[in-house]
Amino acid sequence: MSPVDDFLRNVLRSGLLDREQLQKSLRTLPRDRREDVNAIKEHLIQQKALTRFQVFKISQGITLGLTLGPYRLLVPLGRGGMGTVYLAIDSRSGQYIALKILPPKVARQEERLLARFRREMELSQKIQHPHLARTIEAGAFLNIHHIAMEFIPGQTLYRVVMDEGPLPIGRAAHLFAEVAAALGQAHAQGVIHRDMKPSNIMVTPHDHAKVLDLGLAYTEGEVVEDIDVVGGKGYIVGSIDYMAPEQTRDSTAVDARADLYALGCCLYFALTGKPPFPDGPLMARVRAHRAEVPASLHDRNPDVPETFAAIVHRLLAKNPADRFASAGELVKVLEAWSVAPTQALEAPGDPAVEEEIRKLTDGWMVAETAVKDASEDALLFRIDAEVKSAGPEFLSRSIFDEIDRVQPHVWLLAVVVIWVVVLMCCILGTCVASFAK
Repeated sequence: MSPVDDFLRNVLRSGLLDREQLQKSLRTLPRDRREDVNAIKEHLIQQKALTRFQVFKISQGITLGLTLGPYRLLVPLGRGGMGTVYLAIDSRSGQYIALKILPPKVARQEERLLARFRREMELSQKIQHPHLARTIEAGAFLNIHHIAMEFIPGQTLYRVVMDEGPLPIGRAAHLFAEVAAALGQAHAQGVIHRDMKPSNIMVTPHDHAKVLDLGLAYTEGEVVEDIDVVGGKGYIVGSIDYMAPEQTRDSTAVDARADLYALGCCLYFALTGKPPFPDGPLMARVRAHRAEVPASLHDRNPDVPETFAAIVHRLLAKNPADRFASAGELVKVLEAWSVAPTQALEAPGDPAVEEEIRKLTDGWMVAETAVKDASEDALLFRIDAEVKSAGPEFLSRSIFDEIDRVQPHVWLLAVVVIWVVVLMCCILGTCVASFAK
């Protein structure tokens, strides 16, 4: 089988394009390039029929897993311990989404991760807030568990600070007021995030904040049936650099104020570029959260007024009773310092969203995903079996022959029309001549 035939067969096997869509996309490909598989790949990318990521995977022989039910995977957005997140499109609505997938291999081997994933599926559908990543649906398709969330353009707070440096006070106050408002909604329903960190805060192109990832969330009063899933005394659940002292002792003996401590750590990072206790091995940092006072925020960044630094240090109090009483109280304090952006929170169809999607799909480079990644390979694996209806008619020759036959049909129709017109003119002329006589 030629490379062209092999590639086109795999495109059809993937389910990303059907035969008619493939032919339509290839119709404008010059004849002299139809035997060049690389030219075909680039043409499909330029026609927006496939993304570079999809072409790369199909070229590897990976055809199963590029579609999941109604969702077509476009490009990976990120990976973590709980799976891979992809930019995807819902074929039913044409809506772009972020699709979080727990690879089947992980689900089979790590029951606790599957249980945590299911918890996230349930909790994420329970809470609705403009500044919390919205869950569209959650479920499983062919035993592959997934969560479909709104696609949020932009960068994580971590990336913003790493790229731009510490944030100005007004901007930081604005972003964290929005984050605190989202957490307040979660807390009102008894849900504690337990993993607030800069990489779980998205900053959109219009400079608004969105809270991500309820994978480690805990519901107050919840009966812990499996400490390997939810945590408990002696279990550390969360991210050490942003974890409240009480959470380091018992990850279920926490309330909303543990999230406020984590928010204080995130705000400290946003204003200095480092968390409160950045150095030392894991247990040394755990002890620091429990007993040590972080370096003065004003000393780390003289641009931070002492009065604003006091807000952050209050959030970092060791005793929960010494922190703000609620996220709502914190929102009011931060809003007094906030410098809000001029543009509203992005909505689907916003030019900023469309531009972000274009950058992601067009700018994806093979080097970013070429490194072997176990979680991704577990989902996107090679399949050698023929799919239903895959046969000789799927060869490139028949595909291109059908494209070529479109033109003769058009010309034949045109010739017939011309002959009919000529014939009618002749008949009409004869009739006119007869009438004249």
